[in-house]
Amino acid sequence: MPTPMLPATPLLSRSSTSGALRTRLTLGCLWLAALALVIALPAGAADAAPPQMGGLQVIEAWPDVEFSEPIHVTHAKDGSDWLYVCEQPGRVKRIKKYRGVGAVPQPSLFLDITKKTYARSQGGLLSMACHPKFKSNRLFYVCYLAQNPNPGGEGKKFKIVVAEYRAGTNRADANSARTVIEIPKKTAQHQAGHVAFGPDGMLYISVGDGNETKNDKEMVAQNARMLLGKILRIDPSRREGGRGYAIPQGNPWPNSAPVRPEIWAFGFRNPWRMCWDAAGKMFVTEPGSSGPESREWVTQVHYGRNHGWPYLEGNRRLLTVPAGKNIVPRTFEYVRGSSGGATAGVGGYIYRGDRCKNLKGRYILGDYMRGEIYALKMRSSADRVVGNGFAKVGDVPDLASFGEDEQGEVYICSNGDLGVIFTLAPK
Repeated sequence: MPTPMLPATPLLSRSSTSGALRTRLTLGCLWLAALALVIALPAGAADAAPPQMGGLQVIEAWPDVEFSEPIHVTHAKDGSDWLYVCEQPGRVKRIKKYRGVGAVPQPSLFLDITKKTYARSQGGLLSMACHPKFKSNRLFYVCYLAQNPNPGGEGKKFKIVVAEYRAGTNRADANSARTVIEIPKKTAQHQAGHVAFGPDGMLYISVGDGNETKNDKEMVAQNARMLLGKILRIDPSRREGGRGYAIPQGNPWPNSAPVRPEIWAFGFRNPWRMCWDAAGKMFVTEPGSSGPESREWVTQVHYGRNHGWPYLEGNRRLLTVPAGKNIVPRTFEYVRGSSGGATAGVGGYIYRGDRCKNLKGRYILGDYMRGEIYALKMRSSADRVVGNGFAKVGDVPDLASFGEDEQGEVYICSNGDLGVIFTLAPK
């Protein structure tokens, strides 16, 4: 029986858009590299070191406060100034925002699920999202990698888990855990693993391809029956069909078997962090494979569309693209391998803060292998957004992830031995 592939275009008539990890610690050479055909860089691409943006500095968000492998920073949109720091081994710490005056706040333990997580390779606790009504219902969601006790004949030894918890006054109620969704997978790589509530109040989940493309010929990111290599959209506040969630209205394939109804968009390698701009457009950054011509790319995510993996790595053709695939064009890509050393793109957030005026509206991203922070301008071009004005903002070693607070200030997680969270400030 042939592998069911997702349609080239959504089954519903709709044109609106919405809206790695121990990042790439185990990069490996993909079998696809042997098939690579390098093409010329298009507009909206960079193949040299970006210029340095002046007037900015990278500072510790909480001076002299260390975390254990910080991987995500988020907030509850409740006006409280509390921030939540996910530590990859499986803990969530709660800490007040520091504004540079007075005593530096200290973190306290909010949730500990270290006994549930598989924290080796690119696993562990990956992200957290507070419910839009957190202030009243106290619900939040975490995404983590766990071992699968029932791997079955396909050898799916691991599973991505999204679980719901309820917060008490100062700590989460560990006994309130409810599994929302589990996604079995064969490897402990390419989780993606970001959970975030979109402007529409629905929960989006970014899911990597599990690095399974090299293990079989299913092309999981294109497979309609699989949730790997996709961005999902669900409603965890309701339950239906024996699931721990409901399929929201507006999903592209709600009743189109064998396409999984959770799928919002497909064709991703490892979409590590999702974010939305002021107009509700979603963006992700993905890391490419190893090698001197590897690409790191930013994509505006389009509802129900094919985002290209594994046919394309950025704009670099790896496989012949079948006719009618209608792949979403890249917003931006960069090729730094040719200028020496490996690269690994890390997605971030559109800067909404007030502290750094010259970053307003720019997309902040980074590179794990290089430990560099970048800022990217966005401009509308026809029916899509194009990135330009690519500039370096600063350096952070072991740059594994970004986060933001309620005021739109950006946080950068140094996930290695340093264990420090940084932020940006004017000089």
